[in-house]
Amino acid sequence: MRMHLAAWMAAIVFGLGGFSVAEAGIWATGHGDIDAHIHNGQLEVGLHFHSGAQTLGGQNIPEGHYEADEYQIFVPGTPINRPGGNNWDFAGSSGDQLWFLPDVSDPAKPFLGWGAEDLSLGIWSNITVTLLSVNSPVGGVFSVYALDSNDNPTFKLSSSGLAGAPTSFGLAGGGHEHYFVAFNRQGQFDVELKVSATQISSGQIFEGQGTFTFFSGSTPSGEVPEPASITVFAAFALGAAYRMKRRKMTSVS
Repeated sequence: MRMHLAAWMAAIVFGLGGFSVAEAGIWATGHGDIDAHIHNGQLEVGLHFHSGAQTLGGQNIPEGHYEADEYQIFVPGTPINRPGGNNWDFAGSSGDQLWFLPDVSDPAKPFLGWGAEDLSLGIWSNITVTLLSVNSPVGGVFSVYALDSNDNPTFKLSSSGLAGAPTSFGLAGGGHEHYFVAFNRQGQFDVELKVSATQISSGQIFEGQGTFTFFSGSTPSGEVPEPASITVFAAFALGAAYRMKRRKMTSVS
């Protein structure tokens, strides 16, 4: 059984009494996407990091594609009160607080996008992101939404279970979108997503899925890394750059 890069990094430095799992494997700032691409004839769903993405420990994440479970996603900051009105019910109950990632870049948070850039327009169609399951704290709701000019939400995904709650949305071939991503509880959310796409030339439907872990408001460990462990981690992370899964995926034509 293969242990992924982030898990190896976390295991080694944590075993040495230094960096916590959070510092070793949690994406904390910079631009990255939940991304669909074709690799070896299969549709894969994972993370695609852009230049400047960093972990909670301040280490650069090499640009490229990674599997969904190679990094976890930190949702930091002070929560906001869920706005009133039943148009917000898909984000949680009235009186809930929301930890969120914004739809614009914030230097203190991950800038999470939804990418289908490697599924080229004219080659792929009907690209759909579907929410399969969410494992969360009791009462937890995961939601994805856009805001109009009057701050009214249009929900793309919601795990609320309410009637009419959306569980899928479309992406344009070659496209890239940013939406708000919100959580109404502090703690760990494991979000399982599926992406499907139709290859226009053959009519064949390709599907892939992945489970993405978010930590809203807090991480599994609040340990501060010790200087000796920072040195060990930095040396290990340098070598890890050469194990980056892929720098560029090639779409099936």
